[in-house]
Amino acid sequence: MYTIYKSNETGVLEEIQQIEKNCWIQCIAPTKKEINELLESCQIPDYFIEDALDLEESARVEHDADSNATLVIQDLPVTVPTESDMFAFKTIPIGIILTNDVILTVCHQAVPSLNNLEKGIHTSMKSRFALQLLLMIASMYVDHLKSLNKQRIRIEKNLKDALTNKELFKLMEIEKSLIYFLTSLKANDVVLKRLLRTQSIKMYEEDKELLEDVLIESQQAIETTELYTNIVESMSSTYSSLISNEMNSVMKTLTLFTIFLTLPTLVFSFFGMNVILPISDRSPIGWIITLGISLLLCIVVAVFLWRKRIFK
Repeated sequence: MYTIYKSNETGVLEEIQQIEKNCWIQCIAPTKKEINELLESCQIPDYFIEDALDLEESARVEHDADSNATLVIQDLPVTVPTESDMFAFKTIPIGIILTNDVILTVCHQAVPSLNNLEKGIHTSMKSRFALQLLLMIASMYVDHLKSLNKQRIRIEKNLKDALTNKELFKLMEIEKSLIYFLTSLKANDVVLKRLLRTQSIKMYEEDKELLEDVLIESQQAIETTELYTNIVESMSSTYSSLISNEMNSVMKTLTLFTIFLTLPTLVFSFFGMNVILPISDRSPIGWIITLGISLLLCIVVAVFLWRKRIFK
């Protein structure tokens, strides 16, 4: 489906029914019929829309000289459902197509934040409108990074109380989201820097200043993502070491129990054989002597292990 908007004199977006000059067409998972309608109305190459709908498409900027249309593909963050009570993110491409007459955004799924553009933005100023969209995308990363960090802090607190697989899986989801973010942000940043040098998009001085703001916001998001990624990786490594230490401690305890249970068994088994032994089987103190030998053997082994610092 696609929806058509056009800003009024005060800069407020209003929905209209027909494609007009200087309008914004918001296209979400269009059908083949709708794609053909847009291609015919906007006179743009068909691969512009197809590439924007490809979930594996990487961020880039491309200009078609024949139609004088420019395609800017950026990755934006979207929420994905999880089995736990937390939320995770992935990134999907969004295509921003600028022509002489209209601006067209193409995405595989609806992005509610696209409708929260600031007032005073005119769709007739297509370059500035596109930059405003890019700024909004960069701001989305920053906002979602704050949400991810809050979740990380809550998970870290829970892990201090009890080291459970459930919390570790949540930490893994956060790490996965950060990897998505970092990869997409770096690709987006390359596109933004290329926009500074491109001649296919006409920009005034105010537009260049806005693009610099977008670059600053993008760079901030990259640095924040790298910081949070390092923190999560450090946490994962630390908790992996804790799990390993706990496992070693359990195994050591079980081994000590096995040793001290085996020693008396050996002694009693020896004196229980049907052979002639120094201790008479009719002696009333025979079992006390056997018990004493077992206890003495355990004490000797315990002293030896203590000197080897096994109990620490």
